[in-house]
Amino acid sequence: TVVLILDAAEAAQPQQVKQTWYVPLTGEELDVLLETCEAGCIDPTIAFGLIQVESNFRADALNERSGCYGYCQLNPQYFPTGLSPADNIRTGIEYLAYQLERYDGDLEAALTAYNAGYDTGDRTYAEQVIAAAATFRG
Repeated sequence: TVVLILDAAEAAQPQQVKQTWYVPLTGEELDVLLETCEAGCIDPTIAFGLIQVESNFRADALNERSGCYGYCQLNPQYFPTGLSPADNIRTGIEYLAYQLERYDGDLEAALTAYNAGYDTGDRTYAEQVIAAAATFRG
C-alpha cells in the first residue's frame, strides 16, 4: 500500500512548505513512524532512509544469518521477536533516538551505532541512510 503523507508538523510551523512523501507503509505504520520521530526529534526522512536501507520497506524482511527482522531489522538478541510491523518501526526509531541522545545529537555516529552497536567511526552505513533519506525530500 502506498500512502500519501502530509507532514503533521505544519501545525507547529505553518510558515513552512508542506512536505509530501510517497512511502509503502500502511496508515497505522506511518502514524507510528511520525509520532515516534516527533517524540525522538528525528527527521522522518531519516527514518524512511533507515527503513529503505535496512529492509527496502519490506515488513517481512529477515536476515537468515543474523536473525534481524522487519522494517528496521531488529536483532532478536536485543529486541523482542514477533513484534507487529508498526511496533518494529516504533522500536527501531526509539533505538535510533536513544543512539542520538547517547552521541549528543551526532546523526552519523548515532546511525553507525544503530547498525554496529556503537560508533565504530566507519560512516559507510550512515552515509547510505542519509543518501536514501535525501530521496524522500522534496
